[in-house]
Amino acid sequence: MKKLLIVIISALLLTGCAATPTFEPVTDVYAQDAPAEPRSVSLKLPTEAAAQVISGDNGTIYLCDGYEVIRQVLPAGDLSATLRSLTGYERDKLSVIETGAGELVRYSCVWTAAGETGDIIARATVLDDGEYHYCLTVMTNADDVGKYQAQWQEIFASYSLG
Repeated sequence: MKKLLIVIISALLLTGCAATPTFEPVTDVYAQDAPAEPRSVSLKLPTEAAAQVISGDNGTIYLCDGYEVIRQVLPAGDLSATLRSLTGYERDKLSVIETGAGELVRYSCVWTAAGETGDIIARATVLDDGEYHYCLTVMTNADDVGKYQAQWQEIFASYSLG
């Protein structure tokens, strides 16, 4: 009986010595950096010819004498999707010229399309800073493109990020 009592007391004393598992919370959620705000855009339009028609969060449309100017800001990442949105064509159907401008990459292209009053000719430039695509598109009737060539050159030359 004495041995049984010692075994029971020992068993009771040893039951409190078991290691308790340590639990640590683990989460898959990580803090993601908030996207940067779009940079300011510098664009010089002919003052006598430009009238702002529509302006929204992602872009502005200007009507000038005989042509339209569209400025948009789109998320960067998929240049093909941006070009498709601007032109209606897949990137492999366009001749896209890529040039570097410091920390920016500039993509330019020209295309034609059927319009309501005849064929149109359009030119687009996309400035890519890694966060956003800053897009400038100018379009007019194909018959009138020669009249506006000098103005378009000035517009595209003035297009930059602040």
